[in-house]
Amino acid sequence: MPEIKNIVLAYDDSEGARKALQLAKEFTRNLDGAKLFVGHVYEEKVKSELVESTDRPIEPLPINSLPADGIQVPPLATEQGSLGKSEHAIITHSSEQALNNAKSELNALNIETDFSILDGSPAEGILEFARDVNADLIIIGQSGNEGIKRKLLGGVSQKVTNNAHCHVLIAK
Repeated sequence: MPEIKNIVLAYDDSEGARKALQLAKEFTRNLDGAKLFVGHVYEEKVKSELVESTDRPIEPLPINSLPADGIQVPPLATEQGSLGKSEHAIITHSSEQALNNAKSELNALNIETDFSILDGSPAEGILEFARDVNADLIIIGQSGNEGIKRKLLGGVSQKVTNNAHCHVLIAK
């Protein structure tokens, strides 16, 4: 078996990625001198959502009949009649949260680990990252795409496996 020193873990906080993380922990625990590179492809999405609230918006406190400066208050409803609703930004696929989850799992192992946020499509970002760090092994979770989309386009793990310069281990 070839010597494995640099291992790339493709991590997106999905169920498949969590299984890949467990495999990476086992691999790196048993390999002396191995370095783990955790890569997360940036996919954050921000959407605005109207949220109903039973609380009344907080009015600015008047001082001498003028609104007080420097006191932070939540945004007031901008439309008349929307007293019980406010708009909130919701972040999905948070890169920071994904990497923090991976860090919390890996910090206890005392393994040299490097965490990176990658650009581009997931498969291309992982492949480029693996080449940049001269990876000997890529560990990736099985893609979550199902049905016709996966059949037509292929999953990320399939694209990585087909185009990687090194060994690929897919966690199922």
